[in-house]
Amino acid sequence: MGKTIFIENARKLRYEAGWVAVHRDGDPRPVLLRADELDCIVIDGKAAFISTYLLDELAARGCSVILTDSRHMPASILMPLTAATIDTNAKVLAQISWGAWPRKMLWKKIVECKLDNQASVLEGSGHEQEAELLASYAGEVRADDSTGREAAGARRYFQALFGTAFVRAPHADATNNALDYGYSILLSHTACRIAAKGYLNQVGIHHHSKTNPYNLACDLMEPFRPLIDRKVELERPCELTPSVKRLLASTLADRIPYGHGSYRVSDAIDLWVDGCLRVMEGTGDADGISTPGMP
Repeated sequence: MGKTIFIENARKLRYEAGWVAVHRDGDPRPVLLRADELDCIVIDGKAAFISTYLLDELAARGCSVILTDSRHMPASILMPLTAATIDTNAKVLAQISWGAWPRKMLWKKIVECKLDNQASVLEGSGHEQEAELLASYAGEVRADDSTGREAAGARRYFQALFGTAFVRAPHADATNNALDYGYSILLSHTACRIAAKGYLNQVGIHHHSKTNPYNLACDLMEPFRPLIDRKVELERPCELTPSVKRLLASTLADRIPYGHGSYRVSDAIDLWVDGCLRVMEGTGDADGISTPGMP
């Protein structure tokens, strides 16, 4: 697995002996994609017919499917619920009883890593002073981010990266749309890995929204957001075109440092999720888990 595929203007998608067949109007032969090599499929457009047989086969392989709305923005994620081969009931019962202290220490680790990666993005874009400030914020994080360093860093970070007039808000402009689109790719992969481990995405360690079905995935994906921020800052899109979407969707295949090695982002997310869940299971220490870096 490992490929994230962006599909637009499709008429029909179906399963064909180990392949995903993509049919388009005017093309007598379908485009064939090997199902075993897919990690995520983004289907852009509302006219495609998708067979339930295909969706079942993709779910069996742990592949997520993202569907878009009329604005061509991600609207839903179809992810496997039966990929876990472990005692899901026991996992969920344990998850509901996760202790407060491991939650607080893991969130501290997440915020530290996120701030370090944001500082790296700022340094790479020529904002050395702001980069040093965010790096110092990372050293000031306490349990459960009681010092509020994440919020303080976000205010300085986005204005340094995209200008003092920039406001982080959904659907506000092309930059925000690109950020949201890229984040949804990371969210999809993270949510699928959590579900494959037998845990509920609804029960987070920090995010606790009653209307968010991906609280835990939103928690664990935080250190990877700067990967999307950097691409959007470099691209500076005027609109969310198909080429920009493909660029952002390809993030999962990029290589980044993780621990003492170099991994694809999709694999690094898997390792990170494993490490974070071990902390919450009581078999790992938050300060001891490896963290993702910036390329």
